[in-house]
Amino acid sequence: MANGYKNIGFVVAETEEKARKLALEKFPHLSGREFSLKQDEDCLDTWFSSWLWPISVFDGINNPDNREINYYYPTNDLVTGPDIIFFWVARMIMSGYEFRGKECFNNVYFTGIVRDKLGRKMSKQLGNSPDPIELMNKYGADGVRMGMLLSAPAGNDIHFDEALCEQGRNFCNKIWNAFRLIKGWEREIKDTPQENFIAINWFGGLLRKTNIEVEDLFSKYRLSEALMLIYKLFWDEFSAWYLEIIKPEFGKSIDARTYQYTMCFFENLLQFLHPFMPFITEELYHAMEERAENDSIMFSQLPDFNVPEENNFETAKEIITNIRNIRQQKNISPKEMLTLFVKGNYDSSFDEVIKKLGYISEIKITDEKPANAIGYLVGTTEFFVPVEINIEEEIAKMQAEIKYFEGFLKSVQGKLSNEKFVANAKPEVVENERKKQADAESKIKSLQESINQLSLRV
Repeated sequence: MANGYKNIGFVVAETEEKARKLALEKFPHLSGREFSLKQDEDCLDTWFSSWLWPISVFDGINNPDNREINYYYPTNDLVTGPDIIFFWVARMIMSGYEFRGKECFNNVYFTGIVRDKLGRKMSKQLGNSPDPIELMNKYGADGVRMGMLLSAPAGNDIHFDEALCEQGRNFCNKIWNAFRLIKGWEREIKDTPQENFIAINWFGGLLRKTNIEVEDLFSKYRLSEALMLIYKLFWDEFSAWYLEIIKPEFGKSIDARTYQYTMCFFENLLQFLHPFMPFITEELYHAMEERAENDSIMFSQLPDFNVPEENNFETAKEIITNIRNIRQQKNISPKEMLTLFVKGNYDSSFDEVIKKLGYISEIKITDEKPANAIGYLVGTTEFFVPVEINIEEEIAKMQAEIKYFEGFLKSVQGKLSNEKFVANAKPEVVENERKKQADAESKIKSLQESINQLSLRV
């Protein structure tokens, strides 16, 4: 703003008319006098200045000797929200082609927008945006990241709830407690128990399978699904099953071989988690053993998991889960040793695991259902646990189960009797429905036989 040839100050306004009004308010002595306004020539609109990235960050965009822009342009991925596709992203692409003759990035990953519980976009005006520093102080930076990422499927908006951060913090505690448990075991050179061999082979194969699936999800930018897969691997498989199998009895030591494998598995899990939870994984990576001064988990490489996948372990887990359910239903102590009877095809490879986690003293093959026993099916094989039972209550439960399976069977048979479904569905889908039919019929038959046997004792 000039009076004659003298610049006396500036004002900020949307139009020249508003600028003159502001100027008179700011400089009252100009009232009734001639003065001119000059727009600043060195000012870019916010979005216009943004769209010049990444060109504006380099010196000499068309200099063939500019090593930085030749290396970094085009970059791989742009991560942004979908609300600025045309404000920023499209303009960046246009300027890239205009000034460099090529796109400025290969992929654009659109994150969801974080909203409040009512679905409103967070803003200072509404006062519905939490303070991220307070959240991090309360739940930890990794806890906040974890909770948000678990609820952020690709492209979908996130309805923020502080309970998400609490879930993330709980998972951090789970990781830390698993580490403390492992590090607290005394170890010595001795024979490795058979159940530990089984656990090592099973979990090694599971890591290999997970690694393949995570790489595939990363290639498709399905980050939340990748994290959920790793989350379940750590919480459900490693903590709930693997550690329970190999855990030594109280006051006893673990064999050195199992301990070494377990620490390797734990490090692999940290490597899986590091992109999502960088702080706790880096901390535990250095707590595991002495590392070089400049070593970091972010530079470490996952091994080549050249281990065959163990498919039958899921059957062992189902057998154990049913034993635990029977204990809970009948108020049998988890430490009371029981005998398990098996009728039908049975793979004894996992006997030691079943005995340890199910507190089973003996596994017996039988052709008849034992007296005073509760039975269950895994596949087409029957398992029985002898217990003191209330016959009338058991018959009522079995009748309710039969009613459920009869309804399920009716729906499956409805599909298979539909000629259009059988003709148009994929062969594997039809075969899966037929398998469901056979399983349901087998379970109904087994339950009816059990009811008949119990009825004879009333």
